[in-house]
Amino acid sequence: MKNRIWLVFTLILVIGLLTTLTATTTKAQTSGNTITLYAGSVNSGSGTYGYGLSSSKITSPGPTLNLVEGTTYTITVNNVSNMQHSFEIVPTEAASTSPLWNSGIDITSYISADSSGSATVTPTQTGNFYYVCTVPAHISLGMYGKVVVTSASSSPTPTIPEFPSALTLMFVALAITALTTFAAWKKIRPPR
Repeated sequence: MKNRIWLVFTLILVIGLLTTLTATTTKAQTSGNTITLYAGSVNSGSGTYGYGLSSSKITSPGPTLNLVEGTTYTITVNNVSNMQHSFEIVPTEAASTSPLWNSGIDITSYISADSSGSATVTPTQTGNFYYVCTVPAHISLGMYGKVVVTSASSSPTPTIPEFPSALTLMFVALAITALTTFAAWKKIRPPR
């Protein structure tokens, strides 16, 4: 009976660890130095717009872009809505005719519905900035997000991830399950 309780406890722990993975916050993912965002409606017909990491996960504000000063990025924005959008990085949460680091993507002609646009961006200063849609009133409807630029020397070394990867969590879950099974098989009791 105690072995079964120990096994159930371990299974609950493993399920809890795996569930934690899905509850973490998402930051914009970069593949190499490519960043892909999707522009559109947060919920169909809601009147709120935003950016997302996929066409089904558009949020307002959009995901935070974490960039490194002096690193070149290709930013692509896919317009997945039925209206025009745009993209630019600016110092404040307001549209500008002078985007930072040539980051403007169709800021006056706009990205047509079901189209995309790209810009090559190399941040030349550190700090906190914004990306916005320059279509009139779209910022007030939620089309903005944060950009954080850190210096290459202050960027953390990527040896320890911000949150354990799925592979790490699965390995820990497997190790706990194996140890518990072994302990139950050998009838080893945990200390009281």
